[in-house]
Amino acid sequence: MIRSYKVAFVVLFVGLLVATILAVSVNGYSQATRVSLDLSADIVAEMSANVVARASDLFEAARDLAEINAAVVSEQGLADEQSLLGLFGRQLKVMPEIESIYVGGADGDFIQVRVAPQLASRVIRRPGGKTAGEPSERWVYRNQAFEPIAHINGEADYDPRVRVWYKQAVEQTGLQWSPVYRFASSEQHGISASIAVRHSDGSLLGVVGVDISLGSLSSFLTKQHIARGGVALIVGPDGKLIAYPHDVELEADRPQQDGLPSIDDLRERWIAEAYHRDQAGQARRSGINQASYQLTRTAGKTYLSHQHLFPSAVADDWRLLMVVPEASLLEAARRVFSKSAAITFILVVVAAIAVAYLASRLFQPLRRLVNNTELIREFRFAEVERVPSQFAEIKAMDEAIWKMSQGLRSLEKFVPVDVGRKLIQSGKRVEPAAEVRELSLLFTGASNLANLCEALPAERIIELLGRQLDVFTVVILRHKGTIDNFLGESIFAFWGAPVEIEDGVDRACRAALACRDAEAALQAEWAKTLPAGEMAPPPNLYSVHHGRAIVGAIGSRQRMSWTAIGDNVALGWDLHQLNRRYGTRIIISGAVQREVADRYWTRRLDVLPLDSGERKLEVFELIDTREHPLPPAQLEAIRAYEEGLEALLEGAWDRAESILTPLAERHPDDAAVALMLSRCGTRDACFWPGLAGPRDDMLAGPFAARAVASPGLSVGHAEDDDKTEPGA
Repeated sequence: MIRSYKVAFVVLFVGLLVATILAVSVNGYSQATRVSLDLSADIVAEMSANVVARASDLFEAARDLAEINAAVVSEQGLADEQSLLGLFGRQLKVMPEIESIYVGGADGDFIQVRVAPQLASRVIRRPGGKTAGEPSERWVYRNQAFEPIAHINGEADYDPRVRVWYKQAVEQTGLQWSPVYRFASSEQHGISASIAVRHSDGSLLGVVGVDISLGSLSSFLTKQHIARGGVALIVGPDGKLIAYPHDVELEADRPQQDGLPSIDDLRERWIAEAYHRDQAGQARRSGINQASYQLTRTAGKTYLSHQHLFPSAVADDWRLLMVVPEASLLEAARRVFSKSAAITFILVVVAAIAVAYLASRLFQPLRRLVNNTELIREFRFAEVERVPSQFAEIKAMDEAIWKMSQGLRSLEKFVPVDVGRKLIQSGKRVEPAAEVRELSLLFTGASNLANLCEALPAERIIELLGRQLDVFTVVILRHKGTIDNFLGESIFAFWGAPVEIEDGVDRACRAALACRDAEAALQAEWAKTLPAGEMAPPPNLYSVHHGRAIVGAIGSRQRMSWTAIGDNVALGWDLHQLNRRYGTRIIISGAVQREVADRYWTRRLDVLPLDSGERKLEVFELIDTREHPLPPAQLEAIRAYEEGLEALLEGAWDRAESILTPLAERHPDDAAVALMLSRCGTRDACFWPGLAGPRDDMLAGPFAARAVASPGLSVGHAEDDDKTEPGA
């Protein structure tokens, strides 16, 4: 069903126009095709007659050569072999289609010049009488100038008197054409024209012969210019292939009987089917010259075929089969039809453009208004454009849509884009609702703003911090994070809601590192651009945690906020604060480190108690991605620190102190190393194996004790399920 007035208007007009033109064109094409096919049949018949005539000329030339050479032999005999060889060589040079010219004597002598497989002359002598010697055979291989280049003596085992061409000429009068047979010298199939030469008393002097190879006939057919894709073949009795073009292929796995392939041995089945259709009769007749032809269809294509018999003086039951694809014959008609179709198409296109233009003037404003509503639905407010129109109704609709888009655009600053898009696309009224999701949490925040607040006015502080928050926002959104809220100068973002994401932990870590790098670039810029004496904002601290949290529309029915809450959210904020204890920039929890350990450089910082020491939490420093190799000295420092921490957690104070003391000397600014050394000095920093003791001065901070809201949302579920108490 067409639901657009514009489309319906254009389709109706263009459809009627196309239907009219199509009916006229089809009828014209049908008539043109019929006439073209009849004309093509006449042309194919004429081409076949010409090919047969040119092929017959080759046989006539062979006949003439045989009769000329018979006259020469009758006059001078066979004694002057050099004269005969020179004559035969000149004749072959003039007639390259002839393979061999020769004469066989009554006593078995043989004088021959051949061109295949190489130009050569051959003389066999069989001395007669009582003093007869051994027969001799001499081959002379020659160059194109008929000059000798090699001499070879043969075994004289060839006797022309037993050959079919010799016997046929002796037994009958006049020139004789042999059946197809295999030549002894070249092993190729061919036919021979032979004529007996006799003395005046009627006794036999010899037999003159001329060989025509079937290969030369195939070469002749290959050179014939037939319609594109067409083929011409010479077919003998019982469908034997006498000659065929070189590009026509045979089935390799079919045995050939009598040395000649059959028409059924061709790989191109359309040729064989055309031949058998002709053999079956029921030929068509063209309407012009009444030429006979057949139409066959193979593999979805139509072919026109015509057969033409050779003259009986050349061969009995030889016929030329010409098969041409109908598409080639109808090219002219189709070309005319294509031109007509092109002109018709142009006319239809012009008419359609004109109608579409008129329709667009009527319906374009409506389409643009619909497009604006779709853009609003997808939260793409920046792309909404005003729609000018002369109609009051459209003007009113445009004004209403524009005001709505600008009002909703303001929500982008308060509600995450994905959340807003989801709420609008749902088309439902929002009610307080939430669900439990696995979230990857990221917190950022300045390390200390007290000095900045004392040094600069509030407007300047807001300007600098706003620039920094803009940079962090771009980074987090580029990593597909959802920004939940701005907590003063801090940002709370997470991955996993409203859209679930599999690599949320990795994206959160990369976002934290990217924010740190972007902040470094911003600090470098401020160092160059801030007025002398003006303080830049202090460095930010970051934390990444992963765990289950409640996320959704939380609040009263009158006012709600789309946010995430739960123990893991509070723990993520506390991890962010711990950077002050260890002098680090980015802290991640053990749950995060286990996910990304193979892709990021980390340092195990500490093991801290949770819930009055009933559970423990490992914390790590996130250093960089493993795509960036660390210096060997830094890697050694990380290894030494983790070894000292492990000794401290085991209560091996002396070993821990011996490891950490030289590390502190090399890195006096490392607050984490200094903190671990201070614990070694108290000797009671760990009163439980693996847990920090209560005398740690930082235990009065976020990790002294924490009540767990729900077993399903507890930190223990995320970190150590075995330590979670039932009902905690």
